[in-house]
Amino acid sequence: MRSPTSRRTPPRPQSPSPAAGADAIRSSTTAGTGRPRVTDATTGAGPRPFGRSLDPLEGESLAGFVLRLAHRLHVSPHELARLTGLTNHDRLGRPRASLSTLLTPAEISRFARTTRLDPREVRAMTLQLLASRYPPAARSLDDVRAGRVYSMHTDGWLFATTARYCPRCLAGDGSDIQNAHGGPWQILWRLPVVFACPLHKVFLEHLCPRCHKPINFSSRTQLFPRPAATGIHPAHCRSSTPQDVPTSRPGAPCGAPLAHDPVHHHRPGPALLELQRKILGLLSPGRPKPRAQQYFTELILLAGLVMICWPRIQAVGTTRQLAAAVDRHLAIHEGADCRLYRSSGAPVDALACAGLLQVTDRILTAGDLREALALLTPEENRTRSGIPPTRHLIRDKNFKKQRSACSERFQLAADTIVPTFRRTGKGGLRLPSTGAGLQPEHVPACLPQALAERHLSFPPDITPKMRRRTAAVFLVRRARGGSLNDAAQFLGINTENKRIGYTQLLNRHLRTGGTARDFERALDAITAELLAGPAIDYQHRREALATWTLEPQNWQHILTQLPDLTSHRKPLSDDRRRLAVSAYIWTRVTEGEPDFAPCPPHVAPDPALRAVWTRERHNVFHWLRTTDHQPYYGALKPLLEDHAEHLAKEIDRR
Repeated sequence: MRSPTSRRTPPRPQSPSPAAGADAIRSSTTAGTGRPRVTDATTGAGPRPFGRSLDPLEGESLAGFVLRLAHRLHVSPHELARLTGLTNHDRLGRPRASLSTLLTPAEISRFARTTRLDPREVRAMTLQLLASRYPPAARSLDDVRAGRVYSMHTDGWLFATTARYCPRCLAGDGSDIQNAHGGPWQILWRLPVVFACPLHKVFLEHLCPRCHKPINFSSRTQLFPRPAATGIHPAHCRSSTPQDVPTSRPGAPCGAPLAHDPVHHHRPGPALLELQRKILGLLSPGRPKPRAQQYFTELILLAGLVMICWPRIQAVGTTRQLAAAVDRHLAIHEGADCRLYRSSGAPVDALACAGLLQVTDRILTAGDLREALALLTPEENRTRSGIPPTRHLIRDKNFKKQRSACSERFQLAADTIVPTFRRTGKGGLRLPSTGAGLQPEHVPACLPQALAERHLSFPPDITPKMRRRTAAVFLVRRARGGSLNDAAQFLGINTENKRIGYTQLLNRHLRTGGTARDFERALDAITAELLAGPAIDYQHRREALATWTLEPQNWQHILTQLPDLTSHRKPLSDDRRRLAVSAYIWTRVTEGEPDFAPCPPHVAPDPALRAVWTRERHNVFHWLRTTDHQPYYGALKPLLEDHAEHLAKEIDRR
């Protein structure tokens, strides 16, 4: 909810004591720390430092520090923001919420000078240091640098201002300074992935215990919610009072203490606390930045899919209380068009967010990631669960945009959950899968029978020949990119400008039968076997034999080793048999199909001769497959096999 646009000028405060004397060195000792604040005020340029200030607490946000310092100086936070230069760039004189994301060097310098802080301490109170580890923070910084200071909060995985809090942290650590002004409002509470306090072992909260409003209810664009009032404790609620809560005057801040006993009876268990420590460890300095970026990118991408697939994916594992919180969160977004649901923003409720992240993290850390993604696969959710396809399309678009920021392991496994894949551009061709390993020229046009029998026993309603052919096409498409028809043409099993429907035929069977995931796993196993064996350039063999036929002298040598043809069938002429067995040798050398063997050059132009050659080739292949009843072809077959092996070795040596 946006704050009012009309400016409310606060009364002139009792001005904080400025530094005395133009040539004096002001030294102020902060209560509770004993650390002096020393500022040289010999120059007359810029604002003069306050006479009193505070040490920033560990992990404190800019908004939290301003609240505590304003309370100590007995001024309103908005007036303190004006005195420190945080309102200079807003036409209505308001401190923008974007200040908690990024401060300009000039703003840092003025704020540090006025409050007696080191510029590095001021910078640490913004998201700037977290941007290199948390991608939503980096995107928010880019928006601020581009001047989009009011539309920067479109990322659903970054709160505009502090949205959660730990009541025990706000109560302070018992020191005099924290007893007087409260504990720190931590910068990490702006990140939805921070859902619990490991120190106090409680879930973070987001509602005021009295007015039941979110604590950032009216501060989406401002650093502090209005109304601005002097004297409100930093650990008290500042949301405008609803009508049903009695106060001294309408519209006054709620003022209820937030440093109360936790209202959640459900506490995070050891597994959740371990997950929270893992997340905080990735956000802390000293850890590898690329690993943190990859983890949070993958976590957020998958969390959107988990919300789409809920409650089916709930079986992956979380507690009943957290699952019920996710149910309540998703029930808010029910509607005809589900626009809010499709935004995939993180739940502000810490319990719902914890349950969602726990399920997502267990998927990401599974030993077999592709197996863990089974319930998120398209054939499960697009054709069988009734989930509107538009929800998945948005996830697909986000995945394509952020794919390069994910780990190679995630990219390979996610091919099964994103059917649109990476493309050369809008409407462009598919790009090769990252890390496919297998080169397209090493894929045979028709997989060997033994390999297909081991891995392609499904779907049963597709013929074995079609399984072997389509598996080869899909393997080439993986390695080469482009369309399935392009892959078929590369293998020589598809004529130019003719679509033979591999996508429609196979995908229809796989999706309706729910076996698309099994097919992908079979392709993985086939790829592993092909990579483990010798690398054969089948494309080179196909090119070498494109116009080849068995030489007449070699055919005559083979005939001398054969018995007389005793069949009652009329024997073929020597030349016609030579052309027919040439096609058989081609299939053995290239691991291709008889139907796609190249027609001899002198036969191809004549339709009548081509029809005769096709028929005789079919007959010879039939007799070679039934050698038990044909002694002549039983003796011919091993001779052709030997010649094919010799020819393959010669081609591979070229």
